[in-house]
Amino acid sequence: MLRNDPRRVTAQVDGADICAEYSELTGQLCLRQDGTLVREWFPPHSWMAIASVAGARHWGTRPTDDELLALLHNEMALLRAT
Repeated sequence: MLRNDPRRVTAQVDGADICAEYSELTGQLCLRQDGTLVREWFPPHSWMAIASVAGARHWGTRPTDDELLALLHNEMALLRAT
């Protein structure tokens, strides 16, 4: 059964609150820093972004909290590098 509410994880990265939200209903994936939208993906890009850091389990369509945290840390590292 699909979740109605988005799956949400939050982490502290370099003193900022970073949140990853994923909606199983729409496939939308958002990263927010201190409440401000930083990145946003829609299928199939959201599924590929999750699968790229978490492996092909569920092909990114039903990520776990750990998989979303891996994506969050990966994306923040990429943003710092640019």
